[in-house]
Amino acid sequence: LYTENNGMGEQVYKNFERFCTKKKSTEDVFDDLTPSDLNAHLKSIMDGLTAKVFRTYNASKTLQDELLKTEKRVGWKRLTAAEKVVEYNNANREVAILCNHQRSVSKAQVA
Repeated sequence: LYTENNGMGEQVYKNFERFCTKKKSTEDVFDDLTPSDLNAHLKSIMDGLTAKVFRTYNASKTLQDELLKTEKRVGWKRLTAAEKVVEYNNANREVAILCNHQRSVSKAQVA
C-alpha cells in the first residue's frame, strides 16, 4: 500500500486507499480484474488499444523523456560514443523499472 501520494494525484491516491480497505497486504488491489476485462475496457475507449499497446507506448515515452533529459543536461554532441551508450543504458534502466522488469547493472557498465 502506498504510504504517501507519490505524485499520483489526490483522487488516484484516495481511490487506492479505498480499494485497499479490508485487503490484506498479500492481496492484489484489483483481484477481480482480468486481462480480458481490461482489454475490453481499453478497446471501448480507443479501437485497437490494449494493455500491451498502452505499456509499449508508456515505455517508449519514458525512454524518450529520459534521453531528452540527457540532451538538456549535457547535449548528445558533446558525448563520446561510449558515453552515449552509458546514457542510453541508464535511460533504458528507467524504462525497465517503470515496466517492473528487473534491470541490474552489467559488469561492463560498472567498469
